[in-house]
Amino acid sequence: MSNGIRHFREIKGISKAELARRVGITRQHLGRMEEDERKLSAKWAERIAPFLDCQPQELLFPELSQIDLTKFNSVFEILKGHEPKPGSPAIALDTDFLERMVPEAAGHNLRFMMVDAYQANGLVTKGDALVIDTDDNEPNRPGLYALDIAGVVQWRYLSPLTSGAVQVHSDNSAANNETVEPKDLKVVGRARLRISTL
Repeated sequence: MSNGIRHFREIKGISKAELARRVGITRQHLGRMEEDERKLSAKWAERIAPFLDCQPQELLFPELSQIDLTKFNSVFEILKGHEPKPGSPAIALDTDFLERMVPEAAGHNLRFMMVDAYQANGLVTKGDALVIDTDDNEPNRPGLYALDIAGVVQWRYLSPLTSGAVQVHSDNSAANNETVEPKDLKVVGRARLRISTL
């Protein structure tokens, strides 16, 4: 199915005419959206969803309704509604999940960092959260690294060279990559896990 209107309408047990009446549009208009003769926009999904007891994104991406989200409930714990205790994280990752995603995680100092600009050759995007291994601060293997450049964290793909130098890949496709000595880099850590926004 291209959108979830029919799926959720049938679950709710209401006709096209009844749903159209509740939404305040004609049955024909609703029928064209349901049959995908007219593209379901985010605006219409937001307007229709409350009458079908679902989320707008479930109408736009009906495959989401087929996913059993309960198995992911323990992956993230976001503390809401109260101030976290001093020193406790505002977001926590289930340790089993983290150890599967980042092997040997228990033996490393890991921290979350947010990407706040478009950089690193499209490897990350603004809004991504990265789990950084701060113990891995020697660029002796290729990877995405957090660098302290003039007091600002920036993300660069680094490749070690056989000469001992490191190639810093440019974010600008029109610019050349730079070759530097490892001692000239202020490496915060290597990215081990990326969590992207939807």
